[in-house]
Amino acid sequence: MTTPPLVLFLGNARYGEFEPLREAGYRVGLIRDTTSHGWCAADDAFDVVWRWDPGEGIDTLAAELKQDPSVCVLNLREAYVEHYARLCTALGLPAVPAEDVAALRSKHLMRRLFVERIGQDSTGSFASVRSPADIVEFGRHHGWPVVVKPAALYSSLFVVPVPGPEAAAEAFRHIRDGVDGHVRDKGLPDSFRALQVEEFLTGSNHSVDLVVDREGNAWPGPVVDVLTGADLGGADFHHFARFAPSLAPAQDRIRMAELAVHAVRAMGLRLCAAHVEFILTPAGPRLLEVGIRPGGHRARVLHQAHGVSFMAAYVAVMRGEQPDLGEKFDRPFGIVTPFPRTTGVFTGLHALDRVTALPAYSTHAVYHSPGKQVGTAAQGHWQTLSIELTAARMSELDQDIRRIWDMDDLIHTRPQTPERTEPEQSGRPHRPHLLLIGGKDSGFRSIADLDVRITLVQERANLSELQTRRADTLLVQEHLEEGPVRAAAESLHSTGAPFDAVLSFAESQLLTAARIGEFLGLAHNPAPAVVRSRDKARMRALLDEHGLPSVPYRVCGSLAEAEDFQRELAAPVVLKPSDGSGSRGVTLVREPGELSAGWRRAAAAGVPLVAEAYVTGREVSVETLTLDGVHEVVAVTEKLTSGPPSFIEVGHQMPADLGSGPAERVAATVTALLDALGHRWGPAHTEVMLQADGSPVIIETQTRFGGDQIWEMVELVTGVQLAAATAAGILGAAAPPRRPAVGGGAAIRFFAEQNTVVRSVGDLDAVRAMPGVMTARTTVRPGQRLGPLDGSGSRQGYVLAVGTDRREAVARAEAAHRAAGFEVSG
Repeated sequence: MTTPPLVLFLGNARYGEFEPLREAGYRVGLIRDTTSHGWCAADDAFDVVWRWDPGEGIDTLAAELKQDPSVCVLNLREAYVEHYARLCTALGLPAVPAEDVAALRSKHLMRRLFVERIGQDSTGSFASVRSPADIVEFGRHHGWPVVVKPAALYSSLFVVPVPGPEAAAEAFRHIRDGVDGHVRDKGLPDSFRALQVEEFLTGSNHSVDLVVDREGNAWPGPVVDVLTGADLGGADFHHFARFAPSLAPAQDRIRMAELAVHAVRAMGLRLCAAHVEFILTPAGPRLLEVGIRPGGHRARVLHQAHGVSFMAAYVAVMRGEQPDLGEKFDRPFGIVTPFPRTTGVFTGLHALDRVTALPAYSTHAVYHSPGKQVGTAAQGHWQTLSIELTAARMSELDQDIRRIWDMDDLIHTRPQTPERTEPEQSGRPHRPHLLLIGGKDSGFRSIADLDVRITLVQERANLSELQTRRADTLLVQEHLEEGPVRAAAESLHSTGAPFDAVLSFAESQLLTAARIGEFLGLAHNPAPAVVRSRDKARMRALLDEHGLPSVPYRVCGSLAEAEDFQRELAAPVVLKPSDGSGSRGVTLVREPGELSAGWRRAAAAGVPLVAEAYVTGREVSVETLTLDGVHEVVAVTEKLTSGPPSFIEVGHQMPADLGSGPAERVAATVTALLDALGHRWGPAHTEVMLQADGSPVIIETQTRFGGDQIWEMVELVTGVQLAAATAAGILGAAAPPRRPAVGGGAAIRFFAEQNTVVRSVGDLDAVRAMPGVMTARTTVRPGQRLGPLDGSGSRQGYVLAVGTDRREAVARAEAAHRAAGFEVSG
């Protein structure tokens, strides 16, 4: 089998930019800039990741790339245009020399080339600025208002309108001081301090992205429209929204595409991507500037709105092939990037549900963590948030864009203050601050040993002495419901020491924690991963979408739908609630005559039900730990159940005896599932059936550690503290050392009787004293009547033991189970 070609992104690539290349049959990799803290996709999103320090130049990088001439490198960022030019030259590619690229970043030179090589009407009037007097003189000749901007920066940084001569001095000071500070902080050459004044062009904003081949031939993509802050009534020109299909008349779109090609030729560009911006004036399009890289978010807009893979076209010209930038369809799509209205310290997103409830809302991403200073583009700040919108009609898309503009308090800030200290210990350096929602001491105990600040929101029934003693801030509620918990979190976050991350290890609070993380802009496990894992129907659809081993299934809202599915399948089916857990409501139906009773039993736990084909084999659970999207298989556990119809778990033993081949297949399957799920932080518990031929089939997964004391078995056998490792990782705190393993194997056996009376329970203290026994407990007393075994919650206790290996652990657990003297009538 031929390995697909590899495409590498230089320095940085974000989600939404590289995925279409996989659809086109490429592998994708990242040359990660190790000095950058900008928002970038995680390593595990790529097939290959190389580490690169731009300060060390490109010689080593070029030498490595020369070993495989089939590898293609793309650049998406302004910060790397000179590096990219040098890299292309080192590889013998006919790109524009790096020194010419550096000169072409000057908007002043760019405008001169437009005038000289295209014509005076191709762009607006412009001039260099060295003093407020230059602004006043330009305005006197060309009219007011005028626009003043840096001549070599990008992303609308420090661009401001000047309404008249009275504002010239203040505008000049603001821009000069801001640019000087930016250049100094970034270590840029002095040439980046240059300023320019331009004629204010009246009209709408548009852009065209192009790819340019080795000979300088340019292919334009579809026009993308832009709404700036000024278009929406704001005070600066930051790009608030980019959307397509374009609303410009067809003839004007043709003229913009033609003018974009002329602009690229005027600048002598070769073998690159280019981004050309226009103002569509009443007299036609006028050039603003050209970037020697794709426009921000433009590849994503083109792909979602028109089915255009701009990155595949970029690869094509790099490989000497014909690019395809033709529109495949028209679908209203936009990306909105709100900025805070005032500069301050980012504390989170306020009332994000106003955004997520919009009809066109699709997804969003937060680019900064709380504690970072943010502000407007005119003040030199990068975007804080991006929101994707998809609609059926352009009018609906436009309406939601403007609704977001009206949310002027969406990005919440507080005034800049001195470096934060712990309020109860002033002078102590800041400790990472974790917001923990619910859970029991099984998750809290190991986190308690970390040197982090903990705010715990807990329900009274689960509050323990350890939690009360260790939590730095404790908020107790009778019941943890999402609305009140989120309101409490927002209040604590804004009035106390802001949180850095939010976690929960309680299944009922996983989604609440994820939504609070989104809402406040904290580090968190993504909500979509939690939702998909908790919904068995969505999980099955995800498995099918990614080609992962699954079973035939159907979501059934009625008995008739389940009957149709079983009739089509002509085989036994398993019914289970779509949002169920703990084996609640799980029912095997072997024959059509059993379906009605099986439906009643399963539906009592909630509808809709998921009906699945029944698979047999050895069932195991896979315990994993994910830190920033990197998955580690920590342990695999064998499962024992009560069998049909309900398959209640009656025992586990670790490590599972799989053999190297099946173990590798199970690990690969589970990590592929977690990738598809989008799981980013924390443990996961995945149930897998190994069929007779050794092939794995996924039963389900949960984004939390395994219940039934499996978390404890993991600690005993591997030394991994799943909760503490997650908290340390998400907070960037010192990771806890792995404890020495207590045993080479562990096993648990449950007391799982039903519809009977307990006659006696033996001396559990004596059981606990047996070799290897770690725990022995029961929840019942002699004379107690037991009902049906309808879920894991109806079991009556357990014994847990360790041994030098799995076999000894099993023998000890079963001996302790017998010695417990748990006897029932009948």
